[in-house]
Amino acid sequence: MSRRPTLAMLAAALVSITQIITISLLYISVDWYTDHAELAATDILPEDAKSAWTSLNKGEMPDPKALAELVGFYPTLEQMTEDAPVAGVLGFGFALIVFTSVIGVLLAYRIVAPLSRLTAAAEQIRRGDFQVEVEPGATKEVETLATTINRMASELLALETRLKFNSRAVAHELRTPLTVLQGNLQAMADGVLEASEERVRALLLQTQSMSGVVDQLNTLSLAGTANFVTAATTTDLAFHVSDTVSLFQTSAGTAVDCRMNLLPAPAKIDPPRFRQALLALLENSRRYAGEFGPIEVRTGVDEVGRSFISVSDSGPGLPSSVQHSSFDMFWRGEAMNGRGLGGSGLGLTVVKAIAEGHGARLEVGNNADAGAFAKIIFEAVG
Repeated sequence: MSRRPTLAMLAAALVSITQIITISLLYISVDWYTDHAELAATDILPEDAKSAWTSLNKGEMPDPKALAELVGFYPTLEQMTEDAPVAGVLGFGFALIVFTSVIGVLLAYRIVAPLSRLTAAAEQIRRGDFQVEVEPGATKEVETLATTINRMASELLALETRLKFNSRAVAHELRTPLTVLQGNLQAMADGVLEASEERVRALLLQTQSMSGVVDQLNTLSLAGTANFVTAATTTDLAFHVSDTVSLFQTSAGTAVDCRMNLLPAPAKIDPPRFRQALLALLENSRRYAGEFGPIEVRTGVDEVGRSFISVSDSGPGLPSSVQHSSFDMFWRGEAMNGRGLGGSGLGLTVVKAIAEGHGARLEVGNNADAGAFAKIIFEAVG
């Protein structure tokens, strides 16, 4: 917790200190000036009159002759001593106003200087330069604002870096199938290649691959918006999992063995988005571990009352060094095991976005014996 003073406290302290200094210096200065004026006034008196003045100040009876001499100078002496405090207050008061104003300006500059740095940092961010770091100021408000600007600049820099990477990755993902399409179509147009049904079907497969990438990118572009997860209803995950896995098993045929262990798991979901996430997990397991054994799908409720769905396989699993990278866009497992199995590299990224859209959490890791798992944990239904 920050121990820096608030701006209100610092301003109040600045005003109070300035007033105390002004009043103290004014009192000392006027007192000194009054005494000095009195001494200066007595210096013009003759010795006898001065002796009588001194005796009166001590409370003693002066010599009558000296007192008579003092009476003649008394009007002048009284005028000088009475004017001294007024002159002292006016003169030293003006000087102290100038002095304390200078001190106030210097202290105010110390307070305002961080705001100037914050303004410069905000202008730098506005120009698109996110490599900004502002030192915290002397007050709690300025420190909080500086911390917020630093965090915002860091997040914007990370977002810009990610956006540039994703743009390059999208261009790379679409360039290969487009190049294949363009080359084959050009060869067919030139009569170099025969436009056979087999070749046309192969080109159609390339277009379907590009369409899949575009669809997944569109899903990610909607993540975080109000229309991403809609019409959420409380239902049993096991019901939707059973239908979805059965359809997936039918389409995959005997190449994949899906096994289900479904227990009641109430959760608030958007059924179409949920099925999209489940199909992505199943397709991911089929592509990278389908040949190693069955794919097991489970639903249930954990010990704290949260519903979950998990998809696990018996494949090679994820290297511990890249388990976090599996959520990154266009990351592929074959990059680690040398298997060229295709895929867009967007599957787990889409699943993670859908899970977060439901207020759920996606976990991935390796099983204790073999293979990898992906698990979506939903908040408990109240």
